[in-house]
Amino acid sequence: MDATTRDTTAPSSATALGASVERREGREKVTGTARYAAEQPCPGRTHAWPVPASIARGRVTGIDTSAALELPGVLAVLTHENAPELSEPDDATLAVLRDSRVPHRGWFVALVVGETLEAARAGATAVHVTYAVEDHDVTLTATHPDAYAPEQANGGYPGTREHGDPEGAFASAPVRIDADYRVPPLHNHPMEPHATTARWHDGRLTVHTSTQGSTAVRAVLAGLFGIPEDHVTVHAEHVGGGFGSKGTPRPDVVLAAMAARHTGRPVTLALPRRFLPAVVGHRAPTLHRLRLGAHPDGRLASLIHEVTTHTSRVKEFVEQAAVPARVMYAAPDSRTAHRVAPLDVPSPSWMRAPGEAPGMYALESAMDELATELGMDPVELRVVNEPDAEPDSGKPFSSRHLVECLREGARRFGWAGRDPRPRSRAEGPLLVGSGVAAAMYPVLVQPSTAAAR
Repeated sequence: MDATTRDTTAPSSATALGASVERREGREKVTGTARYAAEQPCPGRTHAWPVPASIARGRVTGIDTSAALELPGVLAVLTHENAPELSEPDDATLAVLRDSRVPHRGWFVALVVGETLEAARAGATAVHVTYAVEDHDVTLTATHPDAYAPEQANGGYPGTREHGDPEGAFASAPVRIDADYRVPPLHNHPMEPHATTARWHDGRLTVHTSTQGSTAVRAVLAGLFGIPEDHVTVHAEHVGGGFGSKGTPRPDVVLAAMAARHTGRPVTLALPRRFLPAVVGHRAPTLHRLRLGAHPDGRLASLIHEVTTHTSRVKEFVEQAAVPARVMYAAPDSRTAHRVAPLDVPSPSWMRAPGEAPGMYALESAMDELATELGMDPVELRVVNEPDAEPDSGKPFSSRHLVECLREGARRFGWAGRDPRPRSRAEGPLLVGSGVAAAMYPVLVQPSTAAAR
């Protein structure tokens, strides 16, 4: 090939897409030399181990730390009676060791600091806690008497949106589906548990912590301890996964900083994996009722998606599971609504694809059930309900290629040659059919600026 011609079919090295990329930290990670939050060497470092509450609801009436403090290597036991006093956090899940209340099982009621990890763990086992136990409620039901309609769901979305007369349109629709779905809770379990190494020096705090939001950690710690933000340094060189649970500070970073201030020594706290479900957030269970009313040609007349979920009594968090139904399909009459029941459970929080994932599961399952009721190809059902504009706001789409995606997927998977009947074949003890699922996720585009100096 001479200098005046170019092979336009060859991939261009000018784009990152498809090009070989070397990760800057890759060699350190595969050779084991990358240091994570709990692996930071510093002179005089100590270790901490938390003590979780063993009751579902109540208050601490007494903490006997004498046996723990007598063990070799145990340096201190922090409780609500002697922990450093901090400012009130905006996130109530960080209000650790402040008072005697126990809002749910697993809430931390003490923290043991030892010369070694083994000493701290042994000390935590030796701490004796007595409680005043109160009646608890941890069961989510669609008819829970304390469930209410929140003003907003997670992400700032309105709790309820309604267009037209969805109940009337559903009642008069020639074809109707009324289905219930339950999505169980899911928990964040990254390979690297939530961990922090904290130390104080001349009134300044330095933490190595496993976080995807180091700026937020700095701001929260400065506020809690009443020091300027420029007196807090947060390192997060490597993060071994998060699944959404490391975008904001968690109790480990607060407890480690408290223990370091109390003892005057650097402290490392790596939360034991079995403690994570209670203190770093989870995807709450969601109960879905989907009602779809349609014309014989498949066009939706009514779409009603109602979701009930739980939150803790510590703070409100509402999975935005009804939000995807607001934008997926053209339905002239619709209602998408959330209800939330405060229970004596750990606080739910973000998990990968919060709300959208369980919401799409329910909506797409109902669409497939409607296709079966209509005797219609589920791909074509989605095609005939493709909206011209975003159904909730009426705004035009900047881009939307769902129909092309569905048709290309059907072509590649040999969709036309399938047996469309539900339960059409057996695989061992299971009866298997075929179905379709689409999905949406918010782009969250916002203006940004940059300055170079």
